[in-house]
Amino acid sequence: MEKIINELEKFDKIILVGGGTGGHISPIIALHSMLIQQFFHQQFLWIGGKKSEEQKEAQKSQIPFVGIPILKLTTTRSSKTLLYPFFLLKSIFSAYKILKSEQKNTPKIAIFSKGGPGALAIGLAGKILGIPVYIHESDTIPGRSNLQMAKISEKIFLGFESAKQFFSKYPCEVVGQILDPKLFEKNPSQTIFWKTTKKHILVICWSQWAKSVFEAISCSCQNLDAEWIVVLGKLNADMRPHFEQFQNIQILDWLEKSEQNQIFSETDIAITRGSATTLAELDFFDIQKIIIPLPSAAKNHQFFNAKEYEARGDILLEQNSLSQLRETIESFL
Repeated sequence: MEKIINELEKFDKIILVGGGTGGHISPIIALHSMLIQQFFHQQFLWIGGKKSEEQKEAQKSQIPFVGIPILKLTTTRSSKTLLYPFFLLKSIFSAYKILKSEQKNTPKIAIFSKGGPGALAIGLAGKILGIPVYIHESDTIPGRSNLQMAKISEKIFLGFESAKQFFSKYPCEVVGQILDPKLFEKNPSQTIFWKTTKKHILVICWSQWAKSVFEAISCSCQNLDAEWIVVLGKLNADMRPHFEQFQNIQILDWLEKSEQNQIFSETDIAITRGSATTLAELDFFDIQKIIIPLPSAAKNHQFFNAKEYEARGDILLEQNSLSQLRETIESFL
């Protein structure tokens, strides 16, 4: 983080770019929190999709936001692919107008991008206007927009050493993941605590694609001698009844950053997906991880993220091997 902050401190305004998924959004919020604590003179504007998840999170974090038209492609074979060039031009034009106005009011501005839908258009508009572009790639396997933006970037910050191979022609530096400063702070208003001295198992998969993991746990792990905190995520409320037979369990819809320090610091085992940010957060607290990569993640990047942590002593358990989950957990109890 320090290297990113040192690079950005010379600018009066930072244009934040990143959306589509939590892996793009959370680090943007974390970076904003860090910069606003250190540099009171800096201003921020988040540019992203209209009526998007990033717009909701920007408003929640009180970060000024402007939406542009964005076409989100889920796969390269999508029927939307034919429309993409037209939407890209439309997005570039919209971003250009916004950036031109910002540049007129505050000449010393820069773009910081985490990638995701719309990032390329905003980066290209910035390049046309001579605005320096910085990107951060969290994963071992870079996303499409970051690979495309590498050519126009002032500098590329990387979460993993192994990602360097994809950016060897461009100025890049390994800085690790961008973590929210709230993660390192005790919360005097903490309301969630571990309640027993048993082994503490945290299930923190966040997304709507975690149901297979929840089902595997609920079917095979009911009578383990442990205490559980299961974070369902905002879209998995229907999984709550699956855990009603568990003893020593707290089922949460969400776990705010302000609550995580207390919980993580006393967690023994975490069952999680292969999100680069979540893995780094858990790793900071030296938690033993059982990582179940999301098979449908773009370019299978979660699997390769998990391989990095497997080399450090964590467990990689592929989704087609969930029948081994109980046995894997028992090996730590």
